[in-house]
Amino acid sequence: MTDVIGIDVGYGYTKSFTLANGIERRLVFPTAVSPYAPNVSFGVKIPTIRVDGKRFAVGEELVINGLPYENTVREGFVGSPSYMAVLGHVLSHTGFYGKAMVTGLPPTFFRKERAEELSEQIRKQWFVDELGKPIPIPETIKIIPQGSGIFFSYVVNYPGIFEKNVLVVDIGYYTLDVVFFSGGKYIEGAAASFPMGAKRVYDEIRKIFSKVYGTFSKDDDIIDEIIRFGKYTDFGQEYSLDVREIIESYKVMVNSTIKSHLGKVTKKVDYVLAGGGGISLFMETMKSVIPVNDPQFANAMGFYEYGKQFLKS
Repeated sequence: MTDVIGIDVGYGYTKSFTLANGIERRLVFPTAVSPYAPNVSFGVKIPTIRVDGKRFAVGEELVINGLPYENTVREGFVGSPSYMAVLGHVLSHTGFYGKAMVTGLPPTFFRKERAEELSEQIRKQWFVDELGKPIPIPETIKIIPQGSGIFFSYVVNYPGIFEKNVLVVDIGYYTLDVVFFSGGKYIEGAAASFPMGAKRVYDEIRKIFSKVYGTFSKDDDIIDEIIRFGKYTDFGQEYSLDVREIIESYKVMVNSTIKSHLGKVTKKVDYVLAGGGGISLFMETMKSVIPVNDPQFANAMGFYEYGKQFLKS
């Protein structure tokens, strides 16, 4: 079993990465969580986690069954009992019993003092799985800026750019985050976050589809199918929709935002790395952008790599 797990708690989806006996162990699920209410679940089997005695429902079953769950974008979510339940869900479902956990804070919220405070908060939690078994919390907890995992996941294979000036673009579900590294050091004042994640595209496609065909499923997998193929089939009925204009409009917006932010960075930028689940929507936006491998898991994988190096030091 590995000693480190990287957990990327995104506003839309949570991803984790670790190794067990040399085999990758990954987990991804919607960051959907709410206090458990048996009278609301209508017999649906939903994974639960107890945080300091309070029971929470976590994961995709809430979304699939149309059950209510919290707004993770709200101020105060990070560090709340609901946030802790998401971490507990990851530790429970990966069966992680190692030494270190690395996760992130949104770059605009990140401060060293806040990271240390959150680390201490996590250490004090008492997690119990749905069978009543305590979930061990790693003895070492590191909190680094969201998006920096993309940087660490890339330099592990391309160490030559570690000492360069690198801008990192993280396109998530709700937000587009930008962080900057110079000589391997995170430059706190150069970070920014913009409310223009991939959800903008998904919502616009839902709106257009509804105008053409009427009501439409909220399933993101169907949206992905329409983006890739311009159509999807349901019970033998094919529904086609040209969404190229929506995608192009989003690309222009992302392109403009990145260029604008580049102008505010005081040092010359040598490389621009891009990752996050929404990267496929703008792969060709800027010729100078380097898309990282496995963009959806890049943050979690980079957190894992950071944890490995931290333990070595």
